[in-house]
Amino acid sequence: MFYRVRVNLPFTIEDEANDFYHDCDLALPKSAIINPGQPNEERGYIILEECHHDETPSLPCLIIKEQTAS
Repeated sequence: MFYRVRVNLPFTIEDEANDFYHDCDLALPKSAIINPGQPNEERGYIILEECHHDETPSLPCLIIKEQTAS
């Protein structure tokens, strides 16, 4: 058994989004890799995106930064 935390928090202030991403970046090395090397491997990851869902017309999200647990 393991415990999973999932978070999806939209921010309207870029610095706050970057600060939270940094906090997650510090936590990422503490995460476990489940079933390493297997087809059902699961790794933690963090993604910082620029999203335009609040605009008309809506545009696709743009990934600014992303990291995967190693």
